[in-house]
Order: sequence, then structure tokens, then C-alpha cells
Amino acid sequence: MSNIITIAGQKGGTGKSITAVNLATSLALFGKKTLLIDCDPQACATQWCGIKDLDYKCDITWVLSGRAKVVDAIVKTRINGLDIMPAEFNLFQVALKLAKNSGNEKILRFFLKDVEDDFDYIIIDSPSSYSFLSVTAMTAADWLLVCMSAQHNSIEDFHSLLRMVKYIRMTHDVPLKIAGLLFNRSETKKQIESFMENQNLSDVKKLVFNTFIPHDVAIQNSKKLKIPVVLHDIKSPAAKAYLNAAEELNLFFKQRGVS
Repeated sequence: MSNIITIAGQKGGTGKSITAVNLATSLALFGKKTLLIDCDPQACATQWCGIKDLDYKCDITWVLSGRAKVVDAIVKTRINGLDIMPAEFNLFQVALKLAKNSGNEKILRFFLKDVEDDFDYIIIDSPSSYSFLSVTAMTAADWLLVCMSAQHNSIEDFHSLLRMVKYIRMTHDVPLKIAGLLFNRSETKKQIESFMENQNLSDVKKLVFNTFIPHDVAIQNSKKLKIPVVLHDIKSPAAKAYLNAAEELNLFFKQRGVS
């Protein structure tokens, strides 16, 4: 059975999509069969995962609208062990229709039952804020990996996320938990520690990944080339950090007997 993880971020600019792409790629490089699901109409994960030249007929929109099975919307990438369920902007229109009926937030979780035994990890990239699609992405997972930024996040953002986790647990009977907080665009551990203290988040310090993703021009270059940074420049600081984060995540699940 898969470890299903949604990459969450309360605001734009926290590195959520780039983390989803590079973490999924890193897990595949470590031999873990991984499915990356783009649940964001902006389709950043789809654009940056290296499938721009591949021909595919359907995406997550077809699945959520009932026009295709999950297996039909999964696209093999050029990376051994990494598949993706892509997205396009029309996902926004489907979400508007689905949001009219309460309970539809569990639709993706329901559909993933068809493939959850086929992958070691399913990584879901969710939209920022708390739209229908972001709640759907979180409800589909058992774990959240929260992208944080010392420049963009605050204690209010984190407490809002905790309230959303509580809402999903109670409303949809989903055992959603937080796997960890991953800091992006950081320079030093001391910067992160200072941020946690200033925002009165010391009580969740144990959830912070030992790894942090540094500022690195290689990330911007990889976005332009539309490939993961761990493939564009594996020796870059950001690539090494994402590989370390994947190792840390593997260890997290191994210690819990679920990897």
C-alpha cells in the first residue's frame, strides 16, 4: 500500500509545487515506485516534471469528472519509477461543479484505491489556500508534508492549517497527520530556528525536517527547462537537499513500519 502524501502550503511562494516534483523524482531515483498527482489548475507540477513532449490523452480532470479511470490518466515519465497524473486549467471548471455537493472532497481518495497498491509513494501537489481542490488533495492523503518559508509563513497560517487538518479528520473520517515541515529558500538552520521562536512555533520544532532547501539558481534554471532540478544539476545545493529530504522521508516511514 502506498504512502500517500499531500504537499501543502498555506500561501503561494512557499515552494510547494517544486518540492512535489523534486521530492517525487528523488524518491524514484532511490528506487521507490512513485506517482506524482497534480491537483492544481495552474499545473506547475505537470509543467516542471519533464513530460512536456510526451503525448497523453487524459489527465486528472477526466478522472474527477468520471470520464476516465485513474489508470488511464497516469503517464509514464522518462524517469524510471516515476509516473504522473497531469493537470490542465480546465480542472478549475470541474472543481466548481464538484464543490456544489458536500462530500465530494473524498472523490480523489476514493479513486486512488484502484492504484494505491501499485506504488510505494503517491505525492499530491495541492493548490495554495483552502479551495475545494486543496481540501480534496488533503483528504486523499494520510500524511501532509508542509512547505514553509521564513519569508512567507506565520503562526496564523500554521494554525489555520491545523484547523483544516482537524476539520478533515472529523468531517471525512480521514486519519490525516503531519509528516513534517520542510523549509524552502532558507540559508541556515539558525534562520529557521529564529523563525520558529519568533512565531511561537517551538512546540512543533520536532516536526521540522533536518534538511532545508536553500536558495539556488539551479531551481530557476530547471523551471525554465521544465525538468526537475535533481536531473538538471544533481550536484547543485538544491538537488542535494531534495535527495536528502527524500532519504529523511523514507526513514520517517521506515521507523513507523510503513515503508
